[in-house]
Amino acid sequence: MADISSSINISKDSQNVIDERLKSSFSYSNWSDDDLANVRKEIRDFYRNEQKGICSYCRQSVSLVSALNCHVEHIVPKSLHLDFIFTPKNLCVICADCNQIKKEQETLGQIPQTMTKANSRKRYPTSSGAFKIVHPHFDNYEDHILVLNGYYIDKGSKKGNFTIGACNLNRKLGAFGWEPEITNDKELINNMNAYIEEDDSLRRAKLLSNLKKKLFDV
Repeated sequence: MADISSSINISKDSQNVIDERLKSSFSYSNWSDDDLANVRKEIRDFYRNEQKGICSYCRQSVSLVSALNCHVEHIVPKSLHLDFIFTPKNLCVICADCNQIKKEQETLGQIPQTMTKANSRKRYPTSSGAFKIVHPHFDNYEDHILVLNGYYIDKGSKKGNFTIGACNLNRKLGAFGWEPEITNDKELINNMNAYIEEDDSLRRAKLLSNLKKKLFDV
């Protein structure tokens, strides 16, 4: 089952604001304009509740009150596909860290293209297979990514691997290394390192199976 079970129905008032803005010269950078503040709040409040206060990418908590750690995310980047900027299934909420990482990529012109066959997409896709990223409206996160003490391992999934890389989900590992309870378990850390370094899909599947068995005892 997908992580987001229903997408927002934009209110009439917000839709009127959106329609007016789209009549003007509108670019992705206009998303932060003051006249869209209520639109952003409506979207944020809906998906914050729909996602039960969890970031779509890192699965950490977003703020239940403040907007500072609860950002509206465009799953297909608005800088690459402006037509989808208000598409309900292209929206979710993410934490401040994931949002900052995505913003920095956008600023540098290095933001990942999250759709397959992106140049030929005129309408927003309606199925999981059209996306490279783990899509909260179409995918079950746990089918693609294993989270262990805040660290992220793809389950032999190309989508999982893409999402971990695009959002730098192992940023904590890069900054601070493995947690002490993990590094003290030599067998577990060896299995995890072997899994990360293994390229063969069959061997990765076996290593992942061993990891899951070991995790029941952690």
